[in-house]
Amino acid sequence: MINRRQLLKVISTVAGSAVASTLLSAPSIASSATFNAAQNNTTGRLFSTSQLEALRQICQLTIPATSTPGAADVNCHHFIDHQLRVVFPRTVQDEAVAILKKISAAGDQYGDAPFENLSPDIQIKLLTDLEAASGPFTRQDKDAFKQIKGLIVFGYYTSLPGATKELTYLAVPGEFKGSVALSKVGSAYSSKAYY
Repeated sequence: MINRRQLLKVISTVAGSAVASTLLSAPSIASSATFNAAQNNTTGRLFSTSQLEALRQICQLTIPATSTPGAADVNCHHFIDHQLRVVFPRTVQDEAVAILKKISAAGDQYGDAPFENLSPDIQIKLLTDLEAASGPFTRQDKDAFKQIKGLIVFGYYTSLPGATKELTYLAVPGEFKGSVALSKVGSAYSSKAYY
């Protein structure tokens, strides 16, 4: 079983506790376990092809590839399309589609092109403004994007590379030590019970 306490901590930090509780619900965990990225080629069932490409680039910017694969490399964008469709109510699905449409349309204000055709520097500027709820973005847009970010983190850390290469496995963890610098530890920990 994946260590829910550690996963809850990571997701809560990024997306907030309300999003984390939804992501760690029994249906969400079960759905993530049955997700097969190979079934999803280039089209989504909830998102259009261009929205899926914008989401892929957002995943790439959120958790970029380093010595380990990034979120786009493990198909988090397809995972999000699947997870929203299977686990979340229609209102949340509509919010996700709407925020991706707004992000793509806002690209015209930032670089005279849809988001997916902008340079990474301009994409980061746009997403930074979205995080700050400034420019063309509102507080409601920021909240909808927070849901997407939570799904990126959840999708990445429940993927095989995210759980086995990014997180450190410790079958029997030691005692609790609070406020330890990440540089001393080197990595967060995961349970590899699924792998």
